[in-house]
Amino acid sequence: MTNRRGPNNRLRAMLSEADWTQEALARAVNTLGGEIGTVLRYDRTSVAHWLAGTQPRPPVPQLAAEALSRRLGRAVSPAAVGFAADVQEAPPLDSVTGFTALCRSDGDASRRRPLHQRPYRVAEAVVPALPPAAPPESPAPRAEGTAGLHDAVDFFAASIDTHGGRHARSALAAYLADDVTPLLGQRRSRRARRELFVLASRLAFLLARMYEDGQLHGIAQRYYGFAHQLAGEVGDRTAWSVVLRAMSGQAQRLGHLAPAIQLAEAAQEGARGAPPAHQAYVQAQLAVVWGLGGDARGALAALGRAERAADRATAAASPFDVYPAAALHFQTSAVLEALGDLPGALGALRRAAGERSADDLRGRALTQARFGQLLLRTGRLDEACAAWECFLHAQERLRSGEAERALREMRQALRPYRNRGRAAELLARTVQGR
Repeated sequence: MTNRRGPNNRLRAMLSEADWTQEALARAVNTLGGEIGTVLRYDRTSVAHWLAGTQPRPPVPQLAAEALSRRLGRAVSPAAVGFAADVQEAPPLDSVTGFTALCRSDGDASRRRPLHQRPYRVAEAVVPALPPAAPPESPAPRAEGTAGLHDAVDFFAASIDTHGGRHARSALAAYLADDVTPLLGQRRSRRARRELFVLASRLAFLLARMYEDGQLHGIAQRYYGFAHQLAGEVGDRTAWSVVLRAMSGQAQRLGHLAPAIQLAEAAQEGARGAPPAHQAYVQAQLAVVWGLGGDARGALAALGRAERAADRATAAASPFDVYPAAALHFQTSAVLEALGDLPGALGALRRAAGERSADDLRGRALTQARFGQLLLRTGRLDEACAAWECFLHAQERLRSGEAERALREMRQALRPYRNRGRAAELLARTVQGR
C-alpha cells in the first residue's frame, strides 16, 4: 500500500450511502477477488486504513468500486471511491478497433496483468440490441484464406474440453493478436467478410470460455462482449445468440440472476430460425435461469423445446454446430435441481456421465463433481465418494479453475465426515495432491 494525504471522505460517503460497515466492504472485496482468481483476506482494519488515506494496490481500487456498484445499483468508478485506477478504459471507436486493442494488450506479457485483474462488471451485463439479420445465403465453400481459422476453432474448442481452460490460453491470445485481427480490416466480399467475422467471433468466444474457466471473469466478460459485437457486425444472429447464451451462463454462475435471465431471453430471440442444435443450446440455458427464478412452468416448457430441438439436430463437423446430449442432460439436471426434484436431477446427471465423450475430460470431471454433491445431499455418502473418486481421476489431469473450485467444494462438503473411511481417504488424497 502507498500513503495518501488526508482522509478518504469519498469512500466514507460511499459506505454511508450503501449502508455498509467496514467489515461488509472488506467481505465484498474478498468475494470479488475470487472472481479474478485471487485470494484476498481483507478485514475491517484494512478498510479503516483506506478511510484514513492509505491507497491499496491494484486490483483493490477496481474491486472496491465494483462492490459498491453492485450494492448501489449504479456504476461507481475507483475515482468516485477516492482511489486511483491503474488502467483507464477508453471506449473504442468500433468493434474491430476495440477488439484489436484488447488482443494486442492481452498478447503482450508486459501489459496483460491489469487486464486479468479487471472485475466482472454487473453494470455491463446488459442486453445488446438485436442486430439486423444478414440476407440469407446459399451454402458455399469456405472463403479463401480461412482454412487456418477453421482449424484453430476446432483445435482450441477441443483443447478446453480435453485439458481445461488454462491450457493454451496465451497461445490463443497471441494467435488472435498476430494472425486474426490484422485480417479484419482487409477488404473482402460480403460473404467472405461475414465468414471471417464469425470465425473471429468464435475464437473470441473460446478465449472468453478459457478465461471464465480460469476464474478470470472480468477479462472473460470483455471477450464475450467483442464476440457478440463481431457476430452482430455481419448480421449473424445465430452466432450472436450463442454468445449471449454463454454470457447468461456466466452471470448465472456468479449469482446475478436478473441479467442472466435477460441475456438468455435475448439469446432466444436471436436464435429464432437458427439450426436445431443452436436452439437446443439456447433453450437449455433459458430453462435453467427460469427455473432458478421460480418460473417452473416456463422452465419446463423451455426444457421441452430444448429436447425437441436436440432430437431434430443432425451431425455437424464444427464444434459450434453441435450440442452434445451429455451437455443437455447436465442442464436438465440443473433445471430439475432448481425446481426441487433431486431424484430427477440425479437421473439426468447419470445420463450426462454416461454420454460424455472420452475426450471431454473437463465435462466428465464437472459432471462427477456435481453428482457427488447431489448424492451427498440425499444422504448417500458412499455413492458420493465414488462419484468424487471419478472426479479426482479426471481433475488431476486438467488445468481448469472450475475443476479446482469443484475440488474445494468437495473438501468443504466432506469435512463433517472426515472421520468416515472413504471420506477420510478422499480428503487425505487431496491434501497429498496439493
